[in-house]
Amino acid sequence: MTEEQKNQPTNGSLKNNSNNENQNVQGEALDNEKVEELKNKCDEYLNNWKRAVADMANYKKDEMERMAKLMQYGREDMIEKILPILDSVYYATKHIKDEGLDKIWQQAIEFLKKEGIEVIKTMGEKFNPETMEAIDEATSNSQLASGTVAEELQKGYIMNGKVLRPAKVKVIK
Repeated sequence: MTEEQKNQPTNGSLKNNSNNENQNVQGEALDNEKVEELKNKCDEYLNNWKRAVADMANYKKDEMERMAKLMQYGREDMIEKILPILDSVYYATKHIKDEGLDKIWQQAIEFLKKEGIEVIKTMGEKFNPETMEAIDEATSNSQLASGTVAEELQKGYIMNGKVLRPAKVKVIK
């Protein structure tokens, strides 16, 4: 066989070449389908991962809020337990004129302010049922209008906008 004959395709080899081309086209179609299927799977896994990351971030945020609330409740509970002691110091300053007691009372009030706790203002104020509790009524005084606080029987306190204890007062009829 000569070189030319060797390089020329035979009838059988032509059939093989066309079969190979058909198989390549079909293989490419299968490969494209597989690639598309893998891309879809990849997108699905990526979206699931993103959801898991977002869920974890939300969980952390919720836990931080829950812990802050627990700490706040603990602080409120402690302050509520101290209020009777503060009442005793306040009443002592009213009945005993002592510079030392007055200083202790002022330090207590400063401490409360630093902790976000305010004393509810009552004297001469209009009665507010959200922050005050009317214990008794007082007779009308020419200086005070009806519905005005005439006397404070027990101090009330607010912590960060929440009433810890309402002020107990006497109100003008």
